[in-house]
Amino acid sequence: MYDYLKQMWSSIRAKMSRMSRKRIILGVLLVAVVIACLAAVFTFQAHVNKITQKNFRLAISYYQQAQNSEKEEERFDRLKKAKASYEDILSNFWVKNKKEVLFYLGNCLYSLGEYEKATKVLKKFENKYADDYFAPWVLIKLASSYEQSRNYKEAIKSYQKFLEKYPENSLAPQVLLGLARCQQLQGDKDKALKTYEELLSRYPLSEKRSMAEAQIQRIKTEKSR
Repeated sequence: MYDYLKQMWSSIRAKMSRMSRKRIILGVLLVAVVIACLAAVFTFQAHVNKITQKNFRLAISYYQQAQNSEKEEERFDRLKKAKASYEDILSNFWVKNKKEVLFYLGNCLYSLGEYEKATKVLKKFENKYADDYFAPWVLIKLASSYEQSRNYKEAIKSYQKFLEKYPENSLAPQVLLGLARCQQLQGDKDKALKTYEELLSRYPLSEKRSMAEAQIQRIKTEKSR
């Protein structure tokens, strides 16, 4: 009986030993597969990033060429190529410099007169990168896009948001002028008049002064009729 139990115990130990070895082998294989998958992912990501950076440099080149071009047809052609490149970059899953791509794509769309698309792109930038270096320019371009689409209500909101966040910014006179213009286009002459007058009082040396003075005179003339 003792020998029988001893033999059974030896058999059980042998089975447990074989199972342990199998588990170790399976564990090693699993780790190897995970490492291989991660290596493949990192290699693919590096490849995508390399292509993305190449396309980004190409898009920037097209964009700069458009800014420097004196021929309208050539300018539009370069803007369209820049837009296509930026859109292609955004279609990839991994984009390191997404904020720059959104910023320049929004500018391209605005310059091409695609204002509704521009507002969507610029709004996405504003929602994700509200405190970024480009944020003040994005707010102005967003307000201008709304204004060009005759969505004066949203344009006013964007102009006012700029003034709340960046009251000391050098572009504030331009923003006040845009705000007053939208108020005027909405038919609210009283608010527009106050905004023009605010521009004059806060920035008396601004180059926008003459435009504000002309509009003040125009509104006062219309109100006196």
